[in-house]
Amino acid sequence: MRELLRELVLADAPPGRENEVREIVIRELEPLVDELHVDTLGNVIGTRTGRTEKTIMLIAHQDEDWALLLTYISNEGYLRFNRLIGHRWNILGQRITIHGQQGKTPGVVGLSAPHIIPLNEYQQGYEPDFDKMFIDCGAQSAEEARAMGLEIGQYVTAEKHLQELTNERLLGNCFDDRVGLVAMIETFRRIRSETLPMRVVGVASVQEELGTRGAGPAAFGVEPDFVIALDVSPTGDHPNIKAGLVPARLGDGPVLLKADQFHVTSPLMNSWIITVAEQHGLSLQEVALRAPIHFGTDAAAVEVVKSGSKATSLLVPTRYFHTTNELIQYSDLEATVHLLVECIRSLDQLGE
Repeated sequence: MRELLRELVLADAPPGRENEVREIVIRELEPLVDELHVDTLGNVIGTRTGRTEKTIMLIAHQDEDWALLLTYISNEGYLRFNRLIGHRWNILGQRITIHGQQGKTPGVVGLSAPHIIPLNEYQQGYEPDFDKMFIDCGAQSAEEARAMGLEIGQYVTAEKHLQELTNERLLGNCFDDRVGLVAMIETFRRIRSETLPMRVVGVASVQEELGTRGAGPAAFGVEPDFVIALDVSPTGDHPNIKAGLVPARLGDGPVLLKADQFHVTSPLMNSWIITVAEQHGLSLQEVALRAPIHFGTDAAAVEVVKSGSKATSLLVPTRYFHTTNELIQYSDLEATVHLLVECIRSLDQLGE
């Protein structure tokens, strides 16, 4: 599971260009399901048959949570961009990868040395507007940049990394939502030889970070009765977070999301998951997020497709997501998988 997480973290998958991650998901999921296909948008959909036609869908998204889009090439070879997704305060000085016509091109989001920033701006807290930010890829002219295969409209992602810290904590990129993909795939791996009470479908969705665009079309084809979205949860266990605003913590196990900005999750699903956790002595954090927190998952988009479904979200607590340096505790990911597996084994307990 660790090696799969590492491989997924080091792959690039900006929203709408998830092919690197998609290839890994297909390779890992296909041997574990009875049928697998990729829809027109790029959602990967794997199905295990069950004793009934009732369907539960596990969904995690392929795309990552920090990406830019090239918008202009200057005569001097510098590149301007728009932010697709990610924390605006985590762009300056970042080492990046441009996905060009000739493959991947490294570069950096330029940041002036403090010595040459006007003193009054520096003392006030220098923060340039987006229209002043630029990428330096080494090109010395627009012609040279284009000869390198760079064009307007190409994706830019952060340079990838994954490091092990103390206390089983991992520092890396885009745990949002590589941890959800790992949890989904590992769950299918652990139940592959078991007879299932109902159909279990795993979906690796696309473009979640652009407004859950892939989840709806996937659900339209699957028509699930029940849904668990697998994603990350913000935590409140680090400095500068108002007490009580985000009760989730690293190391306390998966987070059952009961409400967010877009969705009040299914009481039936939540009660079932809580019961399974209690039966097996598993840790579970119950969280309802409120304003000013802006957060949501694929669950809200899936729940209202066709005649609807009962949906909830099970999340891995994660610090600093939507930046280029996110932090998780590996035991939380393991605990999430353990709970998911027991939930699948307890589908007979899930009522109407």
